[in-house]
Amino acid sequence: MKRKLKSLLAIICVLALTLAMSVCAFAADEVTEEEAANYKSAAETLISQISGFSDEDIETYLAQNDAFTTEVLESWKSVKDELGAYSSIVSQEVEKDGEQVTVSTVAQFEKAKADVALTLDLSKQAYTSMTYSVQYSLADNMQRAGMNTLMGIGIVFLMLVFLSFVIGLFKYIDKIQNAGKKKAAEEAPKEEEAPAPAIAQSEAADEDFADDLELVAVISAAIAAYENTSGDKFCLSVQSRNQINGTEPDRRI
Repeated sequence: MKRKLKSLLAIICVLALTLAMSVCAFAADEVTEEEAANYKSAAETLISQISGFSDEDIETYLAQNDAFTTEVLESWKSVKDELGAYSSIVSQEVEKDGEQVTVSTVAQFEKAKADVALTLDLSKQAYTSMTYSVQYSLADNMQRAGMNTLMGIGIVFLMLVFLSFVIGLFKYIDKIQNAGKKKAAEEAPKEEEAPAPAIAQSEAADEDFADDLELVAVISAAIAAYENTSGDKFCLSVQSRNQINGTEPDRRI
């Protein structure tokens, strides 16, 4: 761990020395060869040292809450599994734009190449950012494009299956609605026709009562004939009862 800290301090010293030399040529619009060599050397040193950090070292440096260190290590963490160990520098370019100098480096790693951009601000005499970007080969890009295409097709297929399932449920919704309407239609007449049995019972009772009166008249006539009395009063009684009940028997006794 101490060796890592010493390495980091050495890197900071190199960067500080590079910045100090850059300040002397601050007024110039172009970067001299000596300045460019210093910038390139500082970038290469950073790339080499950072690629050798373990996960524990990275977390230790992140705990320092330094803006530049945090940006560099977060960028490295996002690509280190795809790149692997550092191998060599492929190419480097230095560009100056006013007070800002950018060192663009193409570095070869164990698994792939990466573009590393190191930026410094001459007015602040400090490095402001350093980012990593993996260079994907044509085969890698085709593979990624194929995976994205397959994922898109799979999602569309699943959505179509889901929509087909939902549409298939519509027929059951219609059946449920029709069954409910049919049940309501069947129950409505039953509720309206409920008093009908009472009327039928009343009519049957009236008919039975009329038959009973006729039977009483016949029996009364028989009794009158047996006792040699007139049956008019019995007929009158029967007629009066029939009128009260609204019936008129067809025969007279």
